[in-house]
Amino acid sequence: MRNFRVWVGLATMFAAMSLVGCGGHGSSNAANVRLVNATLSHASLNLLANSGTVVSGTAINTVSSYATVSTGSVVLQINDATTNTVLTTTAPTLVSGQDYAVVAYESGGTLLTSVIQENTAAPVSGTANLRIFNTAADAGAIDIYVTDPSTDLSTVSTPTFSLVSSSSTQATGFLSLASGSTYRIRVTGSGNVADLRLDIPAVTLSNQQNATVLLTPTTGGTLVNGSVLVEQGTYTATANANARVRLVAAVTPGAAVAASAGTTPISTTLTSPSVGAYTIVPSGASLNITVNGASVAAPATPLAAGSDTTLLVYGSTAAPTANLIADDNHLPTIVTNFKLRLINGLTGAATPLTLDANFAVIASNVAPGSASAYSVVASSLDTRLDVFSPANPTAIYSESTLNVPGDAVYTLFMLGDAGVPIHLLQRDH
Repeated sequence: MRNFRVWVGLATMFAAMSLVGCGGHGSSNAANVRLVNATLSHASLNLLANSGTVVSGTAINTVSSYATVSTGSVVLQINDATTNTVLTTTAPTLVSGQDYAVVAYESGGTLLTSVIQENTAAPVSGTANLRIFNTAADAGAIDIYVTDPSTDLSTVSTPTFSLVSSSSTQATGFLSLASGSTYRIRVTGSGNVADLRLDIPAVTLSNQQNATVLLTPTTGGTLVNGSVLVEQGTYTATANANARVRLVAAVTPGAAVAASAGTTPISTTLTSPSVGAYTIVPSGASLNITVNGASVAAPATPLAAGSDTTLLVYGSTAAPTANLIADDNHLPTIVTNFKLRLINGLTGAATPLTLDANFAVIASNVAPGSASAYSVVASSLDTRLDVFSPANPTAIYSESTLNVPGDAVYTLFMLGDAGVPIHLLQRDH
């Protein structure tokens, strides 16, 4: 497993409970449960207990009212409210007279839940408590800064909270802050303030509140979404407004390729064939692309918020084409495996390509300018990769002793002229 660390303040509950029925908040002989819809794709959710609906129609980015349930052996179930499809079940142990929030979120297309107890003792007058609850495990090790809204992060030497890489949810302890003040909450990659994963510009904490900042996964897996859940109070969601994109120059070798998203540079000059680094840009910004200074038509699809994307510019310098390829940087569920795909960026007499891993076909007929689906491969000290072209029975790329670590995501790029192909195995996450 990836390094596991749970900070003081994490409340996880396991076992079953039984339904008494829907009711008001505050019953002394039952538990009170509400549902947070922090998903990416489910417009509305229902919460059931023992197959009976207790919460109906919780819209995305909102929290429901409390439902009263008894303590006992009963399974909680979350359904899509539109299709009534069962998405997940969980069985927490709930204590009589206590309040809980069931947080529903998505990671790599799978709906998951975390249960948070909401009965922390109120802090002293004039203060409020704040903590971080991180479900975005694929983001890896992160730092969280809680500052005045005007603070420049480059002037801050120490983060407010730090979380190590973990395959499980993590929570910090509560931090006491002055109430009535407005704070800015920023999440960065560990040790790198320039690697901004989330920016919540303004959070105002009221007197004696206990608030939890929820970090949840995005579609790309590296950026995070955020929200603030006040115990027995409000819920405010802040979706990530950015995207991560990298430029791949796959036009005629030697050509200079550049791109920007609005006024934010993605890469000022990338000599083909090569792969640039991910850059964080505003989602939805217009793409500007040039090859040797000449403008190239941008893809019609905008960069989606929270996404990781490869901007592939391929073909001849006389007639280059730009294509956006969605990257899925969610890590594999088993840490001894890795995810791998092929991107065909060959120019010239380029043809579809096939990728074998350890003599098994994992991608076939990958057309120029496109990517294969991801495949899961067992990690090995001597992984064998072969790439074939239909026009040649001999592999155009072959390596039999690759040490490919697990718990990672890779792309094998085939670039350059089809007659003299260049390979690049890139670790994306």
